[in-house]
Amino acid sequence: MVYVGKALFLRHRNEAEVVAELAQQNVRISPREVSLLGMKFIVYLALAHRRRAPAIAADMRLRGGYICHLDATCEGRDPFLMSSIDSLSNIVLGNVKLPAEDEAHIVPFLKRLKHAFGVPLALVHDMGKGILAAVASVFPGVADFICHFH
Repeated sequence: MVYVGKALFLRHRNEAEVVAELAQQNVRISPREVSLLGMKFIVYLALAHRRRAPAIAADMRLRGGYICHLDATCEGRDPFLMSSIDSLSNIVLGNVKLPAEDEAHIVPFLKRLKHAFGVPLALVHDMGKGILAAVASVFPGVADFICHFH
């Protein structure tokens, strides 16, 4: 499962490529099984991340806090993938699929981040109306910066 997860998500291989790689190691597996192992890998990774959140938060507090970078991306009609990273430690704080990049959908994500990691020292994001409104709602008074890449 770990080999498949790393191949899919770190080395950007597709199912057929993973099947071929494993066949060279005398492991016979179907593309469907690779897909299922990839999904299982993501679930276990998310559970491990959630379990470690208190330790991550404690580490960030010891270092003086965290800076929360936020962004969402979307391809075609797919859901938006909203992500947050602490730019000081480069630790991903959370990801969530959203049907729209609007305040109503972003606020619950930010509230989960706030509950798990506390209030950030600052926020960095693009000028999307949904992010601006959600940040103002969940983190009033926190230093708020616009990302220069956007």
